[in-house]
Amino acid sequence: MTHFSSATFAFLNDLTDFRDKQWFDANRPRYEAHLLGPMRSLVSVIGAQLREQVPDMEIRPQVNKCITRINRDMRFARGKSPYKDHMLALFYREGRKKEDPQLFVGIQPTEVWVGLYLAPPFLAADSAIAKAVEGRPDQVVALGKTMGIGEDLTLGSCSRYGEIEKHMNGGEAGQYVTGPHLCAMRVFPANEMAADPAGFVDEAGGILTRLVPLWRAYLEGL
Repeated sequence: MTHFSSATFAFLNDLTDFRDKQWFDANRPRYEAHLLGPMRSLVSVIGAQLREQVPDMEIRPQVNKCITRINRDMRFARGKSPYKDHMLALFYREGRKKEDPQLFVGIQPTEVWVGLYLAPPFLAADSAIAKAVEGRPDQVVALGKTMGIGEDLTLGSCSRYGEIEKHMNGGEAGQYVTGPHLCAMRVFPANEMAADPAGFVDEAGGILTRLVPLWRAYLEGL
């Protein structure tokens, strides 16, 4: 198995500056060895665990399946670097990437996010979880507690990936529909992950499998 390392974060830190295609092509071996390869290994391990709970979970360790692209679509990113400084592994039901909440691992230059990502439709007033919050708030909070929210996992409201605007502990049911986007997650410092990458993959897999009942609640309610 190929693991993440300090070289992973060194590569991502290099991408925080503007980098053109010539630079990226010259550094492609670093990308493949230290970022893409370890991400494929992570998806293979965690995907197998998630499939035990969700038989139709997408688990293919490929770019544009479970792994996000490193390059931007420049039609919508004029003036920005052609390459992102982060990469995500996303887990959702096969063929339903735009329809599902997403369990994710997000590798960034200085930290790693592991958790459940909710886009605005899942937080709307007529959503399954909003109806549960209105009708059974105690059960929503109880479910969150069984997931570890308020302990090793936190709720965070954000407007875009990588920027948490508000932290919450999940002790109030209404916080489960706070937006515009919501993450239930744990943050790992880059140096902690790089020091024990195999342990990180095991822990990340445990977090995501633990969150599956909450993932279902946003789809189906309680």
